[in-house]
Amino acid sequence: MQEEHNIVIVSDGTGRTARRLMDAVIVQYSQTDLHFSLVRTYQQVRRKRTLARILREIDNEYLVLYSIISQELSEHFHRQLLDRGILHLNVLEPMLNTLSKFLGVHPDYQPGLLHVIDDRYYKKVDAIGYTVEHDDGRGQLVEDADVVLLGLSRTCKTPISMYLACNHGLKVANVPVVRDATITQNLLARLEKVPLGKVLGLLMQPEVLAHVREERSHLLATDAKSQAGLQEYHDIREIGQEFRFCRDLFTVRGFQTIDVTRRAIEEVSLEILEKLKWENHTEAR
Repeated sequence: MQEEHNIVIVSDGTGRTARRLMDAVIVQYSQTDLHFSLVRTYQQVRRKRTLARILREIDNEYLVLYSIISQELSEHFHRQLLDRGILHLNVLEPMLNTLSKFLGVHPDYQPGLLHVIDDRYYKKVDAIGYTVEHDDGRGQLVEDADVVLLGLSRTCKTPISMYLACNHGLKVANVPVVRDATITQNLLARLEKVPLGKVLGLLMQPEVLAHVREERSHLLATDAKSQAGLQEYHDIREIGQEFRFCRDLFTVRGFQTIDVTRRAIEEVSLEILEKLKWENHTEAR
């Protein structure tokens, strides 16, 4: 029979800090014939009566890992565990003591701050995943977007979308506009559930867009035949017609527009945030 080693985590937040530390350390014992079991994680523990209830549920057969930022509550829990002969570790104490000596200041001792940071981080991860899935017209949940970017091919829709997702945590869907009645009808059908204020049209002056597309064509085309096939793609007359079609579409549908001609992605993104009145847009400044 393997000896069971039971562990509990007690935290004034989510317990993720203690869990990460535990996982990082326990993997170093993979070669031993021991069995570790995380029996329970007690979350949001911020009162002595909650600690008293926890103490009634465990004994000296347990290891207690705890992350409680309140000095009074942490010291109280330490004394109670010590009196009962329960092995324990305050995972925050060594780092707090060392940093306080190094920085010469005391910490805020405010519980829950890391949880706020974690929430912001995971929200940003979700936004990036959504934006990748809804790039260039893909994805089925356009109505869940924080903003939908429309524009002709090569008007910087993808880089702007990724910048907004990575730096500001916005879920961005970008959809190409094509000068075709059927495709346009399908596009408008997809946008029916999206609030008007969340749809933004990107415009780039035809002569600049023609130059961008021509450079792109040189990268895509490997021979003269391929280049000839892409001639219309960067033809200034064709692009002029596309531009007018796109501009008229945005005007008729009442979509806000942004001119991206020769502008940095950061500058365009800031204008988008201001148009959306995105309350967290100062986060990445």
